[in-house]
Amino acid sequence: MKTRASTYFPIVLMLLLAGATWWLERVVELTEPQAPGKSRHDPDAIVERFTVTRYGPGGKVSSTLDAARMVHFPDDETTELDAPRVVQLPEDAPPVRIRADRGRVSKDGEEVHMHDNVVVTRDASADRPELRVATTYMQVWPKDEIARTPEPVTITEGGSRLAGVGMEVRGKSREFELHSRVKGTFVQSSTPKKK
Repeated sequence: MKTRASTYFPIVLMLLLAGATWWLERVVELTEPQAPGKSRHDPDAIVERFTVTRYGPGGKVSSTLDAARMVHFPDDETTELDAPRVVQLPEDAPPVRIRADRGRVSKDGEEVHMHDNVVVTRDASADRPELRVATTYMQVWPKDEIARTPEPVTITEGGSRLAGVGMEVRGKSREFELHSRVKGTFVQSSTPKKK
């Protein structure tokens, strides 16, 4: 009997040590912090005071984007902006300026979300006063010249004022649509039209 117990004792001891080692490894894995990587939303690039300029086919500046700060996140390829300012310079119309407290750009740059104190202005022209749009949020597709918001909007042009909830602007066709609770006051311009 003594021989049998002495034969199995080292085997039982090794099995107990192997089990304890496996258990200890699992406990350590659960308490270790996750290594940084694609599963975390950590920035990989931060740029202070930057400007991006786009040029049209003829080499003229078509738009600019500048911000106080840009932070890029590699996990979803988004870019967050502090105090973004966009200027669009169409050839056949006055410049359009968009500003907000903060913004976010999609990974392909096709979609921009503007948040908090969003103001869009179209400069005055010879026959029209400045146009100003104010809201709290705006989603913009710069390439398609489309902007949308589900939030309350106030539009002023000279002495005229229009307010509503929800808006879509199509820049190429120069059309806009207010979706609900629309109220407005229109003041006829005293500027004589050119003949």
